[in-house]
Amino acid sequence: MSRAVHEETDDTIPHAVRERLARAVVDVDEVEVALGDTVVRAAPGAPERAAAHEREAPELPPVPAALRPRHRIRVGGDEPVELDRPVLIGRRPRPGRVPSGVPPRLVSVASVEGGISSTHLELREQGAVVVATDMRTLNGSEVMVPGSPVQALQRGASVVVTPGTRIDLGEGVVVEVLGPARPVPRAGGRV
Repeated sequence: MSRAVHEETDDTIPHAVRERLARAVVDVDEVEVALGDTVVRAAPGAPERAAAHEREAPELPPVPAALRPRHRIRVGGDEPVELDRPVLIGRRPRPGRVPSGVPPRLVSVASVEGGISSTHLELREQGAVVVATDMRTLNGSEVMVPGSPVQALQRGASVVVTPGTRIDLGEGVVVEVLGPARPVPRAGGRV
């Protein structure tokens, strides 16, 4: 396939354009549905409005994932742990037999009664959200999202959690999901 033909058929939307489209206000008169697909057509005068909007707010490049602040978790009264890689929590947590990607951080908790599984819970940051996954435990966990009723996290299930969420593994072991750490200002008031 020649390069010219490929460029005509390539429908990839660059990240900067995708973000700009996500923030755009769409007038209902500009939308039509064709064969189940939503198509947005520019209204008369739309290029002028878009140009004026771009002059008002300069487009900033997206922050690379490596530089973006990460969510954190706190297990009991311990120091917060950054979710820069998956975290496995349990009596004696172990990574899976088949390695995949970055090795997880292992966090051990006490379980006198044996109610907490050896590898009980996985927490990982996926994009801008945190996902909690039960590692096929017998007892499960209770998830308390602020403003919502307590939810049982069943065997093998996953749930998206927000900062402020508390996950009770049992035996008084509670994992709290924290937002990204705020930058500490240096001398002179700069971050």
